[in-house]
Amino acid sequence: MEQQVQRYVIGAAGAGFVLVWTTLGLRPAVLSVVAALAAANYQRLTGFSRASRRSRQRQTIGGQRLRDERYDPLPMVPDEPSLIVNASGF
Repeated sequence: MEQQVQRYVIGAAGAGFVLVWTTLGLRPAVLSVVAALAAANYQRLTGFSRASRRSRQRQTIGGQRLRDERYDPLPMVPDEPSLIVNASGF
C-alpha cells in the first residue's frame, strides 16, 4: 500500500514539474523542486544542524536486575521416559 501511494506522489510531483517547466521554464521548475524537497525534509535538516552544534551524549542502556527476572521453580522434565537423554546409554 505504501509503495502505491509513493508511486502516486512521485507521479504527481513529476506532472507538476513538467507543468511548471512548460509554463515558466527550466529554472523555476528546478527551483520549485529544490524548494519542495527542502520543505519536505525541513525537520531532518534542522535536526542535523542542531545535532552538529552540540556534542552528542551517549544514551544509557538500563539493564534488568537478576532478582527481578521471573523464576520458574519447576525444572523442565519431559513427560515421556523415551525423551530422556542418558549419557550412560552410549
